[in-house]
Amino acid sequence: MTNYDLRTRKALRQVTLLEYGCGPETLRRRKICPSCGKANSADRTDCTDCGAALPEKTLYDFYLSRHRCCPGCGVAVTNVARYCPECGTRLPKAGVTRRKGAAV
Repeated sequence: MTNYDLRTRKALRQVTLLEYGCGPETLRRRKICPSCGKANSADRTDCTDCGAALPEKTLYDFYLSRHRCCPGCGVAVTNVARYCPECGTRLPKAGVTRRKGAAV
């Protein structure tokens, strides 16, 4: 596979994720209400439906805290991976890694 094919494949995947609302950009902009389950914007502190207090963490923060992620690009990787399938960064041997500057 050429570099052009890899870049095209990555761009198509990002468009699909954004279109269906599952990409990291969408996850960074959402908080879920623990009481009613409604999605709210990340800048809110209380739920628009029920008024309950929202958690400080966004959906992306929860995602990063529960998955092993590449320190370079933030993509989720398996526990046995040695290199990131997206950017090729060498991964640490054990434990959950977080992207540089990611808030948890």
